[in-house]
Amino acid sequence: MTKNHFWLVSGVTFAVFFTEALIHYNYGILESKNLPFSLSNFTFPHGKSLAKMSAIVIIASALSGAVINRLEQKA
Repeated sequence: MTKNHFWLVSGVTFAVFFTEALIHYNYGILESKNLPFSLSNFTFPHGKSLAKMSAIVIIASALSGAVINRLEQKA
């Protein structure tokens, strides 16, 4: 294992988790407004909301990368 492996795993995990977070964000907004879930209604959070969402996903991704790294070393 190399250090690049950790960053690769964490980066892929971030991309997947952040996409999921955006879907959940939009689902919640659209449900509260009684609008259909579609790409035309898709929005991105702004300012502090985007920063908070990104921070949560970065932490989860790094934790996931570390756990995967540790498990692969023990296997």
